[in-house]
Amino acid sequence: DRKLQLIAWAMFAVALVFCLSVAEFFASEAIAAIIDIAGKALGIVILGLMALLYFWKFRPMSRDQRSHYLAEDGFVHIAFQKAMAKSWMLSFLVLVILQALDNLILERLPAMPLEIVIQGILAFMLLLFSVAFLFLTRAESGNEE
Repeated sequence: DRKLQLIAWAMFAVALVFCLSVAEFFASEAIAAIIDIAGKALGIVILGLMALLYFWKFRPMSRDQRSHYLAEDGFVHIAFQKAMAKSWMLSFLVLVILQALDNLILERLPAMPLEIVIQGILAFMLLLFSVAFLFLTRAESGNEE
């Protein structure tokens, strides 16, 4: 279903915005300005995708149809829960491993502001979630056909 993939692609784009913010920290001033413009353009694309999804899928639905489509036992909700569980489990596993290997890996990185660290973690988590959601919806929708 194209609409499901649109949701995942929008989340993937949000993850890329966070990745660009982290990359901007490490880039020179000239490249950071280009990355900043790319991040803002990507933000506009995200808003466009969400508006497209809303007007294409959800606005024409009645309130009953919308609640049925987003019901807890619905395909979107189940795929969302599975993707969230798998991606968050893997994210926290990676964070625990990084914490355990603090002296080997994290000490070699330059000192970063807390904002950059949080954006990096959010980017990683959203990337994992969107990829897992795309994989689950593609795999499950392929099984139904």
